Amino acid sequence: MQYDKFPITNKKLGITYTPQQTTFRIWSPLREKIELLIYPDASSIRRRSYQMIKYEDGVHETTIEGDLKDYFYTYLIKGKWEVTDPYSIACSINSIRSSIINLRDTNPEGWDTPFIPSNNANCDAIIYEVHIKDFTVHPSSKVKHGGKYLGFIEDKMLNHLKGLGVTHIHLMPIFDFITVREDKEFFLNEDNYSWGYDPELYNVPEGSYSTDSSNPICRIKELKMLIMELHKSGFKVIMDVVYNHTYRNYNSNLNIIMPGYYYRSYEDGRFSNGSGCGNELATERPMVQKFIIDSLKYWISEYKIDGFRFDLMALIDIDTIKEAIIQLKEINPHIFIYGEPWIGGNTSLPEDLQTTKGKQKNLPFAFFNDDFRNAIKGDNDGEEKGFIQGNQDLKVQVETGITGSICYDDVHNGFTENPCESINYINSHDNLIITDKIANVFPSLDNEGIKRFSKLAFSILFTSQGIPLIHAGNEFLRSKNMIHNSYNSPLSINAIDWALKEKNMDFYNYFKDLIRLRKSYREFRLEKAEDIRNKLKFIDHPKNFGIIAYTIFIEEGKYFLIIHNANRHNLYISIISVKSHLKDKYGYSFTELKLTPIFDVDGLVDENIEMKNENEYEYENEIEVPYLCTVVYEIHAPANFKSLI
Repeated sequence: MQYDKFPITNKKLGITYTPQQTTFRIWSPLREKIELLIYPDASSIRRRSYQMIKYEDGVHETTIEGDLKDYFYTYLIKGKWEVTDPYSIACSINSIRSSIINLRDTNPEGWDTPFIPSNNANCDAIIYEVHIKDFTVHPSSKVKHGGKYLGFIEDKMLNHLKGLGVTHIHLMPIFDFITVREDKEFFLNEDNYSWGYDPELYNVPEGSYSTDSSNPICRIKELKMLIMELHKSGFKVIMDVVYNHTYRNYNSNLNIIMPGYYYRSYEDGRFSNGSGCGNELATERPMVQKFIIDSLKYWISEYKIDGFRFDLMALIDIDTIKEAIIQLKEINPHIFIYGEPWIGGNTSLPEDLQTTKGKQKNLPFAFFNDDFRNAIKGDNDGEEKGFIQGNQDLKVQVETGITGSICYDDVHNGFTENPCESINYINSHDNLIITDKIANVFPSLDNEGIKRFSKLAFSILFTSQGIPLIHAGNEFLRSKNMIHNSYNSPLSINAIDWALKEKNMDFYNYFKDLIRLRKSYREFRLEKAEDIRNKLKFIDHPKNFGIIAYTIFIEEGKYFLIIHNANRHNLYISIISVKSHLKDKYGYSFTELKLTPIFDVDGLVDENIEMKNENEYEYENEIEVPYLCTVVYEIHAPANFKSLI
């Protein structure tokens, strides 16, 4: 079928409500007869039917006089298929019918007051990925509304996030998804769980997270309350979006309304399955692109979302991504966009149209950096070792990630043009969480051992150039009992046990210190590749396998020295080698150096402790670096240093 032959439209689709009348529009050049069905409530079988008028642009439209607020509606296709509106903004429980509402009724008190934080842009961002239900559903959270939008913003939870120091809250899917029963009595059932990557109604919040899923207004108002309180607390809000596929296939509302158009398919009619979920949206077609961009703009305008994380972003064609960013920036110039630069199966989308690594160069969006992730910790779910577990073959890949994966030199050549294009992470919701990954590699390791490896992993992450992302619970060694794909696992696996925070308080404090370190010094958040090439210099230690050491220029005579020791023994760095490095890399010769410890195996060091010069300490010619540890020193040279340039 030649999909480019169909007429397209710029009209606003969905409903346009006023107390005087409501207009309904749906696009389908292929269908000749579409009826609008109006119901007085969510469960009534009584309904009124209205024949819609089809126009030359393929839009079926009708306007109903009178106030239809709180009514429900569906579309009847060819007299036999009843479907919801893909452009629904509200719905009944379990997504059975679309709902007609006045959006003004969904605004919580204070919603119209400007409160969106304006800081923490670009490489200043520290992202916290979290699932609404996971965050508070465990009894140890001790919140009133466990697993709900409102539970997320109770004081205890907001205080945790503020104390941790992250800047962006990345909410895993909060749009309406289909594999969870929204009825209150099913909420805590062990088999009633989903990450949410099974979209149904893209512009409606998920109902199971609300306190009253049967009330179409409630889920919207409570999500807005969550966003408002996060903004007031200084956080920006990222929404996880899934425009690469739908949960339903041939029986989806999109496919019944306009058969074949919204999905990529082969000549024999089979859907392309680059998502690994049975289908993929044909984002390159004009009306699919319009659907996605309209949806994104709606979430920004109506919900004040600050950014989007795209699931399987490679399946969204690059032209749609570029156009979306242009239009979104007209609404919010600071919109934050990032996503996964890979696909989940074979796709019919040509490779040159896929949004993959390299396509982001000099464009305002970023990619998850799986190269850096794997170099640090090894493969996702197996027993392969990464740099932290002793695989020295991955040293260069880790160093490349430390530079923000820019083209640093002939040896370190990453995929980015600038570091803000790289989302650096150890694990996300997918695959083994790092605690379980380490235990999988070293089954006999105790909690203290896991803690030590985890410290090394996250210290590399937070001292690297680029944008760090962590998954909820990383900060206190959360485990998922070795389940690598917990998308529908029971709450006993997915619920965050807050007792772990108390149990691992030393690690939590270390984690907080890493974030404080990063936020305190601009040198860990450089935004230009040229600055990184000029300021960050690696120290070559060919005999000290298992170590990555480098300096970052601060100002004349002042540098950071960062050392990552992945050995299971302490090692020593000579002061002479540091002086030689500064001479070779920066062109300055120093007779003596003052080293101030900034960060060590326990976290931030008391600022009053100084290693004033090598003649005052027992190790007068060396720096001792403990095993499986990152240390950071500030190097300060006396004013009488000599420039060799």
